[in-house]
Amino acid sequence: MPRKGENIYKRKDGRWEGRIWQENTLPGRRKYISVYGKTYKEVKRKMEKTRNGHIQSSKGLPNMEEAAGIWLADKKQSWKPTTYAAYRQIVNKYIGPYLGKIKINKVDSQVMADFHALLRSEQENVLSANYLSYICAVALRVLAYAKKKYGIQMSIPENPVVKSKKGQVIPPGEHAMSVLEEYLIADSGKDMSLGILVAFYTGIRIGELCALKWEDIDLGEGIIYIRRNIQRVQNTEKEDARTSIIIQAPKTVDSIRIVPIPPVLLPLLEQHRKENGCHVICGARNPWADPRTVQYQFKKILEKCGLEHFNFHMLRHAFATRCIAKGFDVKSLSEILGHSDIRLTLNLYVHSTVQQKKQLMNRFDTHLYQEQP
Repeated sequence: MPRKGENIYKRKDGRWEGRIWQENTLPGRRKYISVYGKTYKEVKRKMEKTRNGHIQSSKGLPNMEEAAGIWLADKKQSWKPTTYAAYRQIVNKYIGPYLGKIKINKVDSQVMADFHALLRSEQENVLSANYLSYICAVALRVLAYAKKKYGIQMSIPENPVVKSKKGQVIPPGEHAMSVLEEYLIADSGKDMSLGILVAFYTGIRIGELCALKWEDIDLGEGIIYIRRNIQRVQNTEKEDARTSIIIQAPKTVDSIRIVPIPPVLLPLLEQHRKENGCHVICGARNPWADPRTVQYQFKKILEKCGLEHFNFHMLRHAFATRCIAKGFDVKSLSEILGHSDIRLTLNLYVHSTVQQKKQLMNRFDTHLYQEQP
């Protein structure tokens, strides 16, 4: 039996074992450090030394909640509002409640594994593997920041979550795109249809479309300047609304670009052009359209066309795939789409069509290995 309050036991192998409870553990989990010795007194001395070392090593260091708050405050000015809002939400919703009281120098591989396990058990069927990986990656970024800021000699554990491979993205078929194209051209007198048609023929993102003004379109040169992006983000300051719209620079430096206008689109833009200062798609309450409104109206248009619903972003996939089929080189296409790396263009946005695959397979119109007579 252990002596009261000391947690020191004599084992069956004759050794003595002392167990030290660590306070820096996840909620609902207890973690002990075991100390061994030949005698009771030896174990007791080792336990005192270990406790003192633990207190000394943690003295003055912030816990994860404090470190994350310092990280957010320090980095806020260098991040875009969308980035800050995303990180702040993860800190408030996951890192603070689960890891908040643990000292930064006590977050090891086991703590991260327990963190992942708790998220999986409590957020079952809610968080994808990729988002769990993202949450853990943010926690590790906080650790890396704190390590550098405080000059601590500590190792950063690896992410306990392996990202799952994304399933194959299948763009809408040629028939669906043909029906949609015909409808948008016929309805191009309305700014919503005309705007969607711009995305249809250029592959620009929905946020870039919502931010697009008529002065960004040079009809004489036949080019479109992508300079801004509209996004809806979580509020970090206001309490009267959960989200708000922000207008900012595009996603990356490479997203600030010039997109040539294809000849099929040019006369429609000339016909329906409005004065400078106006957005290509106007909102009911604001000069610009909310991306959620465009998504909703796009869904309504697909219903009118009798087409199965697909996300607005699939227009970008379909555009890239069509460009490759038309003979575009990948470098030029990557710059039109605003990518920093052509591998991103190839991996995410270029898909061979069923028709292309059929044409390739039709080359085997005879036996594969039998010689022709």
